[in-house]
Amino acid sequence: MAWLLFIGCRMLLAVVFLLAAVHKVLHPEAFAWAIYQYGVLPPGAVNAVAITLPWIEVTAALALLGSPRWRQGAALLLSGLLGAFVVAMITNLAQGAEITCGCFSHAPDTELLTWRHVGRNFGFLLLAAVVLAE
Repeated sequence: MAWLLFIGCRMLLAVVFLLAAVHKVLHPEAFAWAIYQYGVLPPGAVNAVAITLPWIEVTAALALLGSPRWRQGAALLLSGLLGAFVVAMITNLAQGAEITCGCFSHAPDTELLTWRHVGRNFGFLLLAAVVLAE
């Protein structure tokens, strides 16, 4: 029965990162703006990150669904990304920044970053921890 938990966590984490990557891949300029608003990267690095990060997310998500040899590395990589996202979110929330999350959409009417987004990412970190324990 534990194998079902591992499979479920892997599938859910993979789907989340695949869904998150879609808009970023299709609209890199909007994603670059979201990254820039966080203010955690030098301006010169923003475009490179906006172009490469979604493909890293896609690759890691697909690796979660692939060979058992790839799952641990993918889960570890996604854990690192989630940790970085959480730190960036907490930093901006603590400073009172009014920015959007930039996670799944970059539409102008997207909800502003809240502590709920931080909690959601901690939930995704728990999923990754389950995959790492597999």
